[in-house]
Formats: sequence, structure tokens, C-alpha cells
Amino acid sequence: MSKGKEKVSSSKQFRWLPPMHEMMLRILAEEAGKGNKPSSTFRAGSFALVAKEITAQFGVECHPSYVDNRMRTLRTMWSTIQTLRKKSGFGWDDNLKMITCDAKTYQEEVMVHRKHAEYLIKKIDFYDQLAIVVGKDTATGGFSKSYVDLENEPDNGDSAEFVADNVEEGVVQKGKNAVESSTTGLGISKSRKRGRAPSNADDSVLTDLSDQLKEIVVALKEINRRPVDYTALYNKVMAMMADGYSEDMLATAFDHLCENEKTARGFLAKNARLRKLWIDGFLFSQI
Repeated sequence: MSKGKEKVSSSKQFRWLPPMHEMMLRILAEEAGKGNKPSSTFRAGSFALVAKEITAQFGVECHPSYVDNRMRTLRTMWSTIQTLRKKSGFGWDDNLKMITCDAKTYQEEVMVHRKHAEYLIKKIDFYDQLAIVVGKDTATGGFSKSYVDLENEPDNGDSAEFVADNVEEGVVQKGKNAVESSTTGLGISKSRKRGRAPSNADDSVLTDLSDQLKEIVVALKEINRRPVDYTALYNKVMAMMADGYSEDMLATAFDHLCENEKTARGFLAKNARLRKLWIDGFLFSQI
């Protein structure tokens, strides 16, 4: 194998690591400030610049099309965040860049949309940059901070970081040493120590958040204590006759779920595609 940058086939996949994600947001926010985002989209040269910098910095082959694909992911995430902000029962803490809610509202939301838990009561990293890059904000006035400025700002606590394991079509990681120390995406990051002593206001905010989190934990435990809704389970299973399964097959699957409460809870929590995969696996095991 020859030294230097390695050409990779299109069959391999590109994995967005946290430092790549941060670099993309920084460059595109700067590009917007230069007038290269005249509407809701960037000029083609902006994506090319991001791809070039990532290729040079991380030793991977990044193409503008991968940046475009990543932008689609971020637009979907941004849309979810904005929808939650406007939803009844939710609040917004602009200092912490955090969607807030009480335990009951949290419980009701995650029962219907489990993935929304990733955006609730967690600081959203680089929110201001996202507002410029995928939102409708413009890079004027207050947002003239560099990436270094953002890194040196006081950290207000735990934060929801962005997905690091999103896979786009394209390339694989090569410069592993350059990114090994990066944190994982969309979870609670470790707090970085700062020299600033917390104020009374900070203590009050953290106490409130701690109380809310305790209420949420109690609420989630309560969900697991509730009996399984077997009528809803039956309807979910039998609705899969529309996918071509026979009534007898589905009745066997339903009986198995009724005998295994934990499995039944998991089945109800799955989306349609995952429920179909579970049914296929179960029926195969019965052969």
C-alpha cells in the first residue's frame, strides 16, 4: 500500500466525528458572515472549502457531497429542536441554550417520541452556529466569535453534543490519532473545568435542573412499573397482517409477547420497521 493519502472506493462510508462536525459549523458560520449564504443555502464553494479543510486536517478524503448530506441531517435535527421549542409545555433557557420542561411533560413526550429525549434538559452545543448554518439567522452583530472564542467561553454544565456516528456515503476514518480524544455525540458530555467560580444564580439554576432530572427519573421508573397495555399490543401485532403475515403467525407472536412482559414493552416502543424485523426473527426461530 502506498504512503500518503489513501484513495478509497465509493463503497466505503464517511463517519462524521465530533471535531469534523465542529470544524464544519465553524467554517460555514464564517462563510455566512462573508455573504456566502445569500438565502437558505450556501454557495457551492462553501461546501468545497469545508471538504478541503477536513481532508487536510483529518487525513480523510472528504467531498462536498458529504457536507451536503451532513447538512440535511442537521436541518432535520434543527427542525426537531424548533418544533419542541414551540410546543405547549416546553420552555427555552437562552443562557443555557436548553429546552426545559417539567417531569410530566417530559414523560408524555418521550413516550411518543423517545429520540426527543436527546434534546430535552440538555445544553445544545453550538446552538448559535446552528442558527446561522441551518436556521434563518444571519452572521451579523453579536455572532462574530471565532471557534477559539467559543471554546474559551464558560461552560454552564452538561451538554447535549451532536451525533458523531452519523454515517454518510463515502469515506472512512484514517487519521485516527487526531480524533481519538474526541467525545461521543448526542449524549451528556463531561464538564470542562473552568476558573470561574459559580454565582448564586448559577447555583439556583443547577438546583432547579437537578430537581427536574430527579422528577424525570421517577417518572420513567413509573412508566416501567405500569402494566402492559395488552389491547394496544394486540392491535399493533395484528395490524401487521397488512404486511403479508398470516393471522395464525401473528397470534403465535402475540402469545409469546404476552408471556414475556419485558419483550412486550420493547415491541410497543419500536417503530414499524423494527417491529417487522422482530416479527421476522421470531417467526424464523419457530421454524
